[in-house]
Amino acid sequence: MNKRTQGKSCHKFNQGTAVLVDGYNVIHSSSRLKKLLKRSKYQAQEKLVRLVSNYCCLEGVEGYVVFDAYRRPCLDAKEETSFKLKVIFTGKGETADSYIEKFVSQHRSCYDYIYVITSDYSQGMTVVDEKILVLSPENFLKEIESCQKALRESCLFSSPGSHPKVSDYLRNEVRKKLEKIRRKLS
Repeated sequence: MNKRTQGKSCHKFNQGTAVLVDGYNVIHSSSRLKKLLKRSKYQAQEKLVRLVSNYCCLEGVEGYVVFDAYRRPCLDAKEETSFKLKVIFTGKGETADSYIEKFVSQHRSCYDYIYVITSDYSQGMTVVDEKILVLSPENFLKEIESCQKALRESCLFSSPGSHPKVSDYLRNEVRKKLEKIRRKLS
């Protein structure tokens, strides 16, 4: 995750990269998300999922946000929120740590790299090798912010005419009719 590309673009991964996020671990590492958690667990989860989803789409990587739900009495529930992100609530008796470890052992050959976002040092030590890389929640949040900043800057400094307009997609006859209406209203 530390390779920079040219210009203002975000960090890029090789093809076949997955990012596994220990959800509550990251929430508790962020003062903003922790404040949301005090108000509502669901708002904090939603905000983290939105951040990770945007990041995965921008980076072109697969993402998994895993939330501990081991105190829930139901089975595993998986919710796909976008084509690049899955949100997993672990089932009864399963922690996010155990889910992530199982995922890594079952899928390590499917990806060029798997990034595990956790502050759980013992978990990190059980999954690390040349393809499995552990990143702290604080560094991951900085990575997300860096990517968002680069995106904002690229949008600010792009030329005004470079973005498509609705009129670019209209048939000529429709465009002429709208122009007549606009002139009558002026």
